[in-house]
Amino acid sequence: MTATHCKRPAIRWIALLLALLTLLGLTGCRGSLYGDQLTIPGTTIGVDPLLLVVGFLVFGLLGPIVTVVILALLLPYIFPPAFRIRVGGMTIELWESRRRYPLVSRADALIVPVAPDLKMVFGAAKLARDRGANRVQYAANKVAPLPPGEAFIGEGARYLYRFTALAVIFDEQKRTTPELMRRALRRAIELLLREEHVGSIMVPDMTENLLAQPSWITDDLRLQTAHQTARMMLEALLSCRDLIPVAKIWVWDPANTQAFIDEMERLEEIEASGGIAPLPDREVEKEAQERTAVYG
Repeated sequence: MTATHCKRPAIRWIALLLALLTLLGLTGCRGSLYGDQLTIPGTTIGVDPLLLVVGFLVFGLLGPIVTVVILALLLPYIFPPAFRIRVGGMTIELWESRRRYPLVSRADALIVPVAPDLKMVFGAAKLARDRGANRVQYAANKVAPLPPGEAFIGEGARYLYRFTALAVIFDEQKRTTPELMRRALRRAIELLLREEHVGSIMVPDMTENLLAQPSWITDDLRLQTAHQTARMMLEALLSCRDLIPVAKIWVWDPANTQAFIDEMERLEEIEASGGIAPLPDREVEKEAQERTAVYG
């Protein structure tokens, strides 16, 4: 399968060249490569063979490459996020896509919530498991269980994102707190930054994961949970702004989008009024721990 797949591009170019030569032969084009022009019988039009070669190179080879590069540069403007804020020096983007990973977001890693057993069986974690063809789940099973606040880094989904991080935001009773979510997300980001070329992360909406009985809950309670989830996730991401400058949130249920926008606007208002305190002195704490380790 792999060998056949690798040969296909070469076969396509050979077929295109043969088709061009056949077309020239069928139309009656004749002439030498270095002297005469290629002419079509019954007309006075002549074409320099060099122009055909240049045209083939420009439109056949360079054209697709230039198109891909231009599209890559324009994608952020053609398909922008649903909402974007910059708070405390960190950019947070909101991407909306119903159960389909937003490919144009171009995030390097996806962080999903799990319990200590690392089972990806519900909500955003199940979506990530399905897109990764269960490879991440098989790898996670080998290291499970992990304590709350820890994280596991596995491979990503082909053509979507490079890494999948399982953040243990729940305890053994499937309960979580804002502090536990902050610890787990921060640990996941710290581990991701040890990998190469990780510049941004995507965190899916965890509302479904935090609902106790999602099939029995009322619409009002679901909306309330969406607001609480959005606030917890945003505060957890902001606590990691010393690690990574850009964080993306994927809302895979459009019904929750407005809740996230409301909470993001609330953060903007807080900063505008002089809020958003600076990060805790983690460096000072780290230096103190190092001094304690050295001097006892």
